[in-house]
Amino acid sequence: MGLLMANPGYAQRSPSPCSNENPEQPSSTRREITNGEYGLRFQIPANYQTELRRDTEAPRKVWISIRNPTDTAFLDCATRNRLIGAGHQVSDVVVTIEPLSANIRSAGDVLRAARSVPNLEIVESNVTTIAGQDAIIYTQQSVYPDRSRMAAFIHPDRQHLVKIFVWDYGTALSEIDLEVMDMVISSLRLDR
Repeated sequence: MGLLMANPGYAQRSPSPCSNENPEQPSSTRREITNGEYGLRFQIPANYQTELRRDTEAPRKVWISIRNPTDTAFLDCATRNRLIGAGHQVSDVVVTIEPLSANIRSAGDVLRAARSVPNLEIVESNVTTIAGQDAIIYTQQSVYPDRSRMAAFIHPDRQHLVKIFVWDYGTALSEIDLEVMDMVISSLRLDR
């Protein structure tokens, strides 16, 4: 009986046909995104794409993903080439609208809830206003490691929580993503 030995050092991976390195800069031209259901309006770079998704199960969040054109092309390429897990390689700016939890009655409650999550450290936080609403903006780092910057406020209907965030693996966030997130926050208006 023969013994077959393999040396993993010689294994070669074929290069991926898709890449999202060197993200495209946000264009100076803006366009407005509206969500009539919750009365939200905000600006994004004209060269960015958005995707709307609704959870079909509780808590029934609405997700508005704001995606860099380089990541859009990357995901299209990954779909064509049947690359599994490509969605984890993009970092979108995301706006979510979700039902308000019973324990959240103020922006401060959002921060307290975040601080109670195991393996998560709040590295910075600021109280502010967004669209005329009391809000909290904070940066969190997990031990996994991943990092996120989150802005949150209670919708004027007092039934929903609005969050604007960016998330990525590691200990740093993309400056481009942070710029787009700031654009969304500073331009956000409520039509209610």
